[in-house]
Amino acid sequence: MFLLKTTSELSVQSKNGLAFGLKYPNNFYFRFNGNIYTVIVNPKFVLSLIVLFAGIFLVQLLRQPVDKVIYVQAPVAVNYGAQQQPTIDQFIEDFDLETLPSTPSDVQETSVVPVQFVNNNYADYKTAKLDKANTTIDKFIIERQLIVTDFLIEHKVSRVDQLSNQKLLVLNKEINDKFRKLVLDQMSVPPHVYAFFTSTVPLQKVETALMEQAKYHVPASITLAQAALETGYGKRVVGNNYFGVKDKSKKTKPITTTEYYTLEEYKMNKNIVVSSSKIKKGGRVLYKCTVKDSFAQYQTPWESFRAHSVFLNKQKRYAPLFTQGRDYKAWANMIGSTKYGGVGYATSPLYGELLKKIIQRYHLYLLDY
Repeated sequence: MFLLKTTSELSVQSKNGLAFGLKYPNNFYFRFNGNIYTVIVNPKFVLSLIVLFAGIFLVQLLRQPVDKVIYVQAPVAVNYGAQQQPTIDQFIEDFDLETLPSTPSDVQETSVVPVQFVNNNYADYKTAKLDKANTTIDKFIIERQLIVTDFLIEHKVSRVDQLSNQKLLVLNKEINDKFRKLVLDQMSVPPHVYAFFTSTVPLQKVETALMEQAKYHVPASITLAQAALETGYGKRVVGNNYFGVKDKSKKTKPITTTEYYTLEEYKMNKNIVVSSSKIKKGGRVLYKCTVKDSFAQYQTPWESFRAHSVFLNKQKRYAPLFTQGRDYKAWANMIGSTKYGGVGYATSPLYGELLKKIIQRYHLYLLDY
């Protein structure tokens, strides 16, 4: 690099290769393979850039640190109603706090709440809400909401599906423990049903269903009710298949099951029908058939739960289910036989009603959040 008086000095001082030269105030030269190139730079422009970057650096250096406001989903308080999400205004009023002017306009009518509002009052809020619980079910609802909110705040995320798998495992275990103590333990539950929902062998089904809910948005109540219905609460599990998923390749050994066919379906599946009888359901004539069919097999029970979630997500005919959110009644009504307006997971005309009865009897809907 050379400070030049004339351009010829660049040639004299460096005859070969690459060389650079600066002639004050605004001429920049460089020599490459014997040719000299000139670049004219406005010194005022350069000075302006230096001042600008220096100013930005000073502002960043002197600026006071600002607490980050993290937005999380507000818990559903009992006084809002079990099926109703509070608006941000309701939630802030519940805390007796003022809304910051900087609250984004697009969350004013949602259940999203800035954590900065609640830090000082959160402990009092927990105590006050738990004191309002009249039943153990009310208490579970509040406990579940508080557990979820604590996790969202602690890990600085706004939705449970943004938590890592490890964090979700911890969260799901806490919710499951509360569900067992405050719901199942307070009911008269048949021993085999209690074991189905609480045993850790071969896997913890409630925690697994909660994980599938977070990852694949299938309501935990639907997953558990289907597993219970398809296996008789774990009494009929073949090949670790908890959801009656068929093996389209027909490679597995056929087993006996019951299907409900129309006349056309009966004719199409006559080769697998062992016996049949005509019945009337909902004003329609159906064939109640004992059939031998092939069902999918899995290495582990967990693989069956995950395959069920993926199956519902990947098959286009089940897409309407995911427009229903966590509404277990809508899912149950829609998941059944196509003969009655369902998406066709099962052929039984009673499938949806049976799912709802299981969910309501054991309060599985409390796990949907």
